[in-house]
Amino acid sequence: MNEIDLQIVISDSRLAFIQGRYDESLKLAEQALELDEKSADAHQCVANAYMSQADYQSAIEHYQKAVEYDAESGDRYFNLGYAFASDNKSADALAMFAKADEKGCSPNVTGQLYKIMAMLCFDMHKYEDAILNFIKSEQIIGIDMDILQRKSLGYSMSGDTSSAIEVANQMKLLAPTDYLGYRIAFNILLQEERLEEAEKELDRAERFAKPKSELFFDWLTYRMAQFKIDGDNIHLEDALQKINQGLCVLKPEVKEVIDSYINAAEIYVQLENSEMALNCLNAARNPIQSYNSRFSILEVEEKEKHAVRPPSPREIDQRIQQIKRQYGARQLEAKARENERNARRNAPNNANMTPVSEIQPDDIVFRIDESADISYTQENTDQINRLYVAAYTLKNDIPHIKTYAAKLANSPDLHSKYIGRYSLAKALHDEKNANYREEYNNLLKFLRNAMIKDPSDLFALNFRIQCHIDLGEYDEAEKLCRLLSDDLKKPLMKQVEKAKSGRDN
Repeated sequence: MNEIDLQIVISDSRLAFIQGRYDESLKLAEQALELDEKSADAHQCVANAYMSQADYQSAIEHYQKAVEYDAESGDRYFNLGYAFASDNKSADALAMFAKADEKGCSPNVTGQLYKIMAMLCFDMHKYEDAILNFIKSEQIIGIDMDILQRKSLGYSMSGDTSSAIEVANQMKLLAPTDYLGYRIAFNILLQEERLEEAEKELDRAERFAKPKSELFFDWLTYRMAQFKIDGDNIHLEDALQKINQGLCVLKPEVKEVIDSYINAAEIYVQLENSEMALNCLNAARNPIQSYNSRFSILEVEEKEKHAVRPPSPREIDQRIQQIKRQYGARQLEAKARENERNARRNAPNNANMTPVSEIQPDDIVFRIDESADISYTQENTDQINRLYVAAYTLKNDIPHIKTYAAKLANSPDLHSKYIGRYSLAKALHDEKNANYREEYNNLLKFLRNAMIKDPSDLFALNFRIQCHIDLGEYDEAEKLCRLLSDDLKKPLMKQVEKAKSGRDN
């Protein structure tokens, strides 16, 4: 064996790997193994190439060989641990990382070692160990937003919310225009039901962070949390305003537009406004054209006639902030420049002014590229069909209920299938179809079989109870209700009693 030839081939393999020529890197590494099958560096190169192909098992075998032939190198153990982690073998990965720590790694590897160990501990719900390793990683790598984010979540999951918020505040100091730190603090406060503080966090984010879709969706989450507490529809109306602001302020992607229209439809169903719910669902099915034609999720109402009064300073300030959020700083600046140009053109003695290029209104209005890809997740599709069923139920439009219920019944998602099949049976019941009992009995059999496979499927149990109520089989419904906890049982028992007394007619 020629040691020089071996090192040249290994060097060429590493260069090919760095340049992204992974197949060539693998061939060269295999040539190096032919020169010396006990070369740790050659096995390392082969393993690296297999990692690039996501062939983790082959990579693990060669990293193990590298460890075998260079057992005192902590870096070798780190690479093996990383391969185990990539192959979802967390326990093996942690064992190798511990060995790497024991042997000692090069400085550029040590920081990553602690970071990955922390991430693995986090995934295994060992939050205190995760925090400790994140702190060790920070001491070597320095300030890292990814580490801060995970450290904050680790504190939160371990119950130390004060420390979690302190880390979130540190993130805001480092990146005040990035929404991430505000979002972590908001979610912690919301989880602890500190709603007033959660709202203030969103207000701070609106003032200092760059607008992001997550901010407007978090406003939606917050308003829905308020509605859950007091049932006041004003929160739902505020949520619609926030969704609308997001569509106006951002340059949304198609997916964000679809999600916004679906969320708006969900709210209108809760407000029992079937027409606007259907409008939003139709827009969700044709998102690009709807967005570009300026479809509004807000219901247009005739303005109430009232005496004109000058706005208060507070109202003026609120309106300025609303306009800033709605149109964005860039569009306002462009409009200001346009007004300035108009003023100069109308002013006397403007012959000495240098003309500037005109900005047409269309130039500052964002439109989605009509060739952009429109794709729906299965969850999106099921949501849309479910909301169509709900909206047409409000209108008592049985033919349309059956159309969309049938689509839900064919969903691969089991819970969507339950909703679809139940909605079909209920529609047949409501139109007094002669086959409605047969449809209910088939559904009950399907739900019983589902619970045999998964006895913890409370969703199936809930629908079984609902079927028995619809069929007037109240004893069976009450018997099944006894299997539920008190908080789940009470509303269903009220339904049974209402149906028994005939008040549902």
